[in-house]
Amino acid sequence: MKRLFLPGILLSAVLLTGSFSRHLLTVERISAAIITRQATQGKSVTLKGDIFYQRNGNMITHFTYPMEYIVVANRLGETKVYDPVKNTVMQYQNFLFSTQSSQFYYFLSGRISDMGLTNIGYVQDKTYNENGMLVTEWKLKTPNKKALIQRIKIVYDGQRPVYMHYQDSAGKVFRKVYYYNYQMLEAYSFPATTTEITYDKKDSTVSKTNYTDFKLNERTDETYFNYSIPANAKIEQ
Repeated sequence: MKRLFLPGILLSAVLLTGSFSRHLLTVERISAAIITRQATQGKSVTLKGDIFYQRNGNMITHFTYPMEYIVVANRLGETKVYDPVKNTVMQYQNFLFSTQSSQFYYFLSGRISDMGLTNIGYVQDKTYNENGMLVTEWKLKTPNKKALIQRIKIVYDGQRPVYMHYQDSAGKVFRKVYYYNYQMLEAYSFPATTTEITYDKKDSTVSKTNYTDFKLNERTDETYFNYSIPANAKIEQ
């Protein structure tokens, strides 16, 4: 279970500048109900809960089904997974877990023109139109043959990202992400549904995440925005 839900929620690779820029209202905090369905190797799991994101990068995800977990993350990549039943906590420190890699950061910070790629060392090297869509392709600013992700492609329908894929050194696409079911949240256009497909040798993992019941700023419930893991929680290795 742990191996299934952490990548799907925290790494869903998950920015309106330049020609995309416009004046938008500030979203200080947002909450939403979340349902993620993940299928791999003939097995599937469904996760349900609520997510609470703040403009400062702090994010709390409270999973309620099929088990209760509370995931506390921030923009520095510090992530804690708390089990309230066992009163145990697992800790991670990796920039891959940064909330600045989250879908909420990309779409609510007004920065979707590069989907966070500039911040992690990629530069745009191609721009063209294909079937009425704008396509941008990205490569590493500093070449590194050992890097898993060598090239990235983003497809836009108007100003909305609708598709991304990631290629390895052999040119093989090993991850695809589809963004759709866009909804307006104040002045922001946000994809309420994403589907991610990752390929591993002969198998693949498909994750579909759907967000509903959005609440912004003063309409949100403050309960989990200020949540702290109990000080007496036992640390699990």
